[in-house]
Amino acid sequence: MENFNRLYKELQNLRLYNAGETSQQQQPPLISPAMPHASGNTTSKPHEERETSLPIPPATHSLQAIQNHHRQRLRTRLHALLTTVEGEGPAEFKDMIARNDGRELRKFACMLTSNSDHFFEIVNDREGSRRVRTLLGKSQETDEILLNAIVRRFIDVMTGEHSYFVALRAINVFNDARSSVLVNLTLHDAFYLASDKTGCIALNQVITGSKDFTRYEFLNAIAKNADLLSMDDSGTFVVQHALKFQDLQCTNDIALRLCGYYVELASQRRGSYIVEQILESRSVMGLDLVVSELVESGGATLLRLARNEFGNYVVQKALRVTWSERRADLYWGLVEKLLPFLDMLRRSHGRNIAEFIQSKLV
Repeated sequence: MENFNRLYKELQNLRLYNAGETSQQQQPPLISPAMPHASGNTTSKPHEERETSLPIPPATHSLQAIQNHHRQRLRTRLHALLTTVEGEGPAEFKDMIARNDGRELRKFACMLTSNSDHFFEIVNDREGSRRVRTLLGKSQETDEILLNAIVRRFIDVMTGEHSYFVALRAINVFNDARSSVLVNLTLHDAFYLASDKTGCIALNQVITGSKDFTRYEFLNAIAKNADLLSMDDSGTFVVQHALKFQDLQCTNDIALRLCGYYVELASQRRGSYIVEQILESRSVMGLDLVVSELVESGGATLLRLARNEFGNYVVQKALRVTWSERRADLYWGLVEKLLPFLDMLRRSHGRNIAEFIQSKLV
């Protein structure tokens, strides 16, 4: 672990030097401003004090450049030790984890999180993410340091290709108090995360791991935005995921929110999955809303949907569910619109629809 300890000492020395310089700059000047001379005229105004701006010596600029270069070099070395697959990095890190020395882990966590941008760069690396995850749950001090670093870059971490695994691991291994911080942030930013290609995956996993009232809050937040999310390439996966829990209140809320969009959704690949889920959900409200909208769309629109590569599955599902649930009003409403077009359906994606209708007419 010599490299890690050496890096930490160099970083600490650099910080101490900077702190010393700052304290020197804040000390009062050695020479106080001159007081005005006394004169016989007591009404005369004292001399005004003039601020003197001392030029910064060129050496200071050079010193700052050296410090910045040294700091960057330390971070580059730390990055290499954490993210390389070969060489001394993996072995040294494994040895540190095996020792499980709380003081050593705290020092390492401090060094890892000393710069927010550098921390995110490491946790969003495939190997870096894996190694940082092994640090979580080792000690309370280390967890607190890593929690603060994740919170500072929460959106970035939750939408990073590899970094979101770190946040999910933290939620699973932290105690309830620390875990709730990340869960509450996820709930607060649920809509944004749902609309992101990586964030939607992270959000779905947080919802899966949530329980009781917390899960209800997530499902409620998704249902309120179901119309927008269902039309989004990433958000649609979150709506589908919410429906999988078969929570009747959530399903009814989503079904109500999507009124007026069912025909459009049914003609899309991912949107059709949502409509089928509502039809299969055993929600009476959902079944009524979906089928009524399909019937009211008119024969021509329903025919186009029945011949559509995605919509035909929705129409099939609507027919089968209304038949099995003995909803004659809804079933025959669909059949009445489609019956004149059975020959056209047989020559398209709707051939299974035509066969089903024909089989029930016998």
